[in-house]
Amino acid sequence: KKMNDGFGVSTNGNDFESIISPPFPYTIDLLPTKSTNKVILPNTPVKASRLVIRHLEEEDIPKVLPEIVREFGSLISPSNEPKQPGDEVATQIENYLFSLTVLIGLTQRVERRKKGYLDDASGNSSLVIPDHNVICIVEQIPFVSENSSTTSYRDQIVGIGELSWQPPDPNRNAPPFVLPYFVKSILSRFNPVPAISAINGDNASSSKELINEPMGYISNVLVYKSRRGLGYGRVLMAALEGIARLWSCADVRLHVDANDVSGKVAQELYWSLGYQGVPDSRENKKRGSGLLSVLGKGREQNRVGFEWMGPNMANQGLYMVDGIPLLYL
Repeated sequence: KKMNDGFGVSTNGNDFESIISPPFPYTIDLLPTKSTNKVILPNTPVKASRLVIRHLEEEDIPKVLPEIVREFGSLISPSNEPKQPGDEVATQIENYLFSLTVLIGLTQRVERRKKGYLDDASGNSSLVIPDHNVICIVEQIPFVSENSSTTSYRDQIVGIGELSWQPPDPNRNAPPFVLPYFVKSILSRFNPVPAISAINGDNASSSKELINEPMGYISNVLVYKSRRGLGYGRVLMAALEGIARLWSCADVRLHVDANDVSGKVAQELYWSLGYQGVPDSRENKKRGSGLLSVLGKGREQNRVGFEWMGPNMANQGLYMVDGIPLLYL
């Protein structure tokens, strides 16, 4: 998605916090409901009265880990075939290893967000490049304890999302562990891709415009299943795009499940927000855009075996990533 200009954030000076830190925690007051207008009795659960957008902290990781494992854990799915004796054990081992990977990866991300990277390439060794901002959306629920008449709030994380710098490679997802920024820069130079203007064919000269540096990349967007349908996904995306503007990203990219059943809700969200598919090389060749040599002939085969998904998927940016069909937007 092509981003607009920044929204008035000053980039004068070298102070890390003043340049790129989003205004977190950011509070959104929810509309009053019947349950929040009534007198709150002690130990009586009520609906959330406000949302808070903030960074994910290290102490939050154990709280979100079970939900991440439930959503993205074992790829073993129910089938009509009878289960083998070792299937349940294999699933448990896989989920344990996945949990360990997520735990290490999230811890690295929290640490990297706090430190950033020193921008040695600019010649200004004190200028810091931000990276790996994992944010969470928190419901604050009013609650009155038995020993006090004052109303306090319980925090419940109900969604997460991440913005990071990643090489603009449609055939690769963000890795589970944090890579140094200079490594991302090297990978980007070895695998340049056309700019959005080139893909859309805005002008003839743009077909040679390449991106060979890391781009803003949104990943790990998850709204808890019990809180879906409330617009929280849009809130998360707005916050992540706001951080991207703070980082002066020209546009941001993401992958989404290409399946028209399991990925339908996420696809509809991103389409409605203005995201566009980055077509693969075979479709570019049909359009005569001249991008085949740029993207590489090897990618002509990346949809082989998935023709059943329909010809429109080529226009929407279908790519095979680790054997899974994803759309690159």
